Amino acid sequence: MEPLVFEHGNVHLRVDHGIFEVFRRNRTIGPYRAPLSWLKVRTETRKSGVTRLHFGNIAHLDEPLYAPKIQPGHLLATIEIPTADEPLYRTYFTRLAQVSDRPIVS
Repeated sequence: MEPLVFEHGNVHLRVDHGIFEVFRRNRTIGPYRAPLSWLKVRTETRKSGVTRLHFGNIAHLDEPLYAPKIQPGHLLATIEIPTADEPLYRTYFTRLAQVSDRPIVS
C-alpha cells in the first residue's frame, strides 16, 4: 500500500507501513510517531478561530481514532490549525479510521 499522506500549510501527516507520523515546520517541537493502531487524535476548539489537534496513544482498543477532547489525559503532541481547515484534517483522519477499522466521532 502506498503511504497515506496529507500536507496542509506547515503540517505534514503520513502513514507508511502502519506507522503514523506528524511533522511541523517548527523548530521548537519535534515530530510525533506511533503505530496507527495506537493513535488517537482529539480536537479542542479554541477562541480566535483556532483548533488544537492533540495526538496520543489509546488506552482501550475500542476508542475512536478522531474525537472531541472531552476528558483530560496525557497527550504527546499538539498542533494548532485554523478552525476553518478542520474538515480537511477530519477527512484524512476518517480515511485512517477506515484503513485501521477504527471508529471516528463526528
